Amino acid sequence: MGARVSVKTAPSTSSRRAPVAVTAKQVLEGKVVSNAMDKSAVVLVSRKVPHPRYIKLINKSQKFTFHDEDNTAKVGDVVRVEACRPMSRSKRFILKEVVASK
Repeated sequence: MGARVSVKTAPSTSSRRAPVAVTAKQVLEGKVVSNAMDKSAVVLVSRKVPHPRYIKLINKSQKFTFHDEDNTAKVGDVVRVEACRPMSRSKRFILKEVVASK
């Protein structure tokens, strides 16, 4: 019969943790579709992805709610939003800049 083999590890000599890697924040660009809320707006981000079977490019879009402190984003503007800590149940982005005004 087979015998169990246990692998022993050497005890750790240092109690310091490895440095945390700093990653870039997610930045999305899209068109504002709603600004009816106070200090919030909704951006529609569209992208083209290949179909899994047919490889043809198809359009996919998703809406994200973002924080707009000064209510500067208007419907139709192209904006750039950046990921941040959750501000509410749906808000996970903050307005970085207005790229193009309507």
